[in-house]
Amino acid sequence: MPDYFPLKENTRYEYKFTSTEFDGTARVFIDILSVAKKAAKTVAQARMIFELRDSHTTEYAITRDAKWLTTADGVIIGGRREFPLPVKEGAKWEEYPDTSEVVSLSDKISIKAGKFSGCMKVVTMLAAGDAGKSVRYYAPGVGYVLEEYNGEDKTCELELVAVSKVPEEKKKAKAKTKK
Repeated sequence: MPDYFPLKENTRYEYKFTSTEFDGTARVFIDILSVAKKAAKTVAQARMIFELRDSHTTEYAITRDAKWLTTADGVIIGGRREFPLPVKEGAKWEEYPDTSEVVSLSDKISIKAGKFSGCMKVVTMLAAGDAGKSVRYYAPGVGYVLEEYNGEDKTCELELVAVSKVPEEKKKAKAKTKK
């Protein structure tokens, strides 16, 4: 079974993010800082750096257990259940007031970061479709690569541009304390 959200320590995902909530294109980095396995659970400590005119950093957890891959925070909306495990086409779930479904495991997408096939496509109907919908893609072995969100309150797009290692100085910056 492909891993649609690999939790690899020291991995940086760089995205470009546009939204009707602001002018211009933001750069968003999601860094997987550490990964710990405990019993039937894997917990990754992640850091999200949002850069537009200034920079905002938040830290949160990503958890994978026998049933779910869950993020405690996110770029477009806060935390959510990304998808149920094991992954299967047609899986549906609800996070009130939204409903989501894995509609495909064979999508092909072409974005700045590359061409991906065998992608999982998740469609979320916001407030049962009354408030819009979100479509997101996860590439096997890569993870979260694209999301197009069309809601009542905002329209946005998040697209992966690169995957790399977390830069050394960024790791050290966390350890420094103000005197």
